[in-house]
Amino acid sequence: MNELQNILEESVNRLFAERVDRAFLARCEDGEWPAELWTLANEQGLTHVLASEAAGGMNAGWAEAFIVVRACGRHAVPLPVPEQLLALWLVERAGISAPSGLIALLPEVLNADANGHYTLEVPRVPWGRAAQFFVGLTSTQQIALFDTQFVSITPAQNLAREPRDTVHLRAASPVALGSCDLNTHAIRWLGALLRAGQIAGAAAACLELSVKYTSDRVQFGKPLSQFQAIQNHLAEIAGAMASVDTMACSAFLALDNRDLPNLGLDTASFEIAAAKCRASDAVELLTRLSHQVHGAIGFTYEYDLQFLTRRLWSWRAEFGTSGEWGEHLGRAATAIGGDGLWAQVTR
Repeated sequence: MNELQNILEESVNRLFAERVDRAFLARCEDGEWPAELWTLANEQGLTHVLASEAAGGMNAGWAEAFIVVRACGRHAVPLPVPEQLLALWLVERAGISAPSGLIALLPEVLNADANGHYTLEVPRVPWGRAAQFFVGLTSTQQIALFDTQFVSITPAQNLAREPRDTVHLRAASPVALGSCDLNTHAIRWLGALLRAGQIAGAAAACLELSVKYTSDRVQFGKPLSQFQAIQNHLAEIAGAMASVDTMACSAFLALDNRDLPNLGLDTASFEIAAAKCRASDAVELLTRLSHQVHGAIGFTYEYDLQFLTRRLWSWRAEFGTSGEWGEHLGRAATAIGGDGLWAQVTR
């Protein structure tokens, strides 16, 4: 990593390690909005990593975004930092001035009526209830920004008790509209990339907790980590974590090199699909073995592991399941052909 990346990784992990603990997460799951941490994350520029300096951002790339997104997963941060990071990138890409406030992502393709109004229902919107604005991609490859004037919310949550609300647009007119070169499904693709990065971070935290617990816990006169069965479990967790981490990092780096205009094979689409497919697939093993080495304590609300594993189970299905992304990889491999697949995988 370069100097900027080292500084960013140190600062973001220090911020979340100091602020996000068991009591904090419990309060957030009871419905408290962590306003102070949200302010600090914005003041430190974590939501503005991809924004240009003219827009008040770091003017960094997706490699730096990975550091922030991974840290959010590692610390189970109950805030839409990754989503806001992406939303600000989208509005600036369309030439829209970034509004002040939380922008929620609408992953559905938006279709306007004859009057240019939008009426639709979008389920499972992260932190929809807390948003002041909503951003989505239209069927005409435009980025549309809405305020709350013609929006209503039906509250819902995922297994991790994070808000995943249904957003209802009722004859809504965008407050801003800008053209872009992104595919109409780009928010779903980039959302999948964010979840792969968060899963990588949470997987690393599961491994850390498992290693610490099995090193500290003594059974039959020796630490659990000295039993061969436990060592095998830890090795499997470490292997799964390493594969998810590497593939997620590669997908973020691919965006820096190739971008994502039309989701073709010359873009980062292959890496994103592979990263989300692998991340979602790995969740079952990561959570099962982490809980096995912890025994009953891992399931208790007073222990940190369940905050991570509930998020892993939630994130694995968001922005597409492993089956959906695996199907895309299969179609891509068929299109490339046997002779071209190795070059695609190793480029």
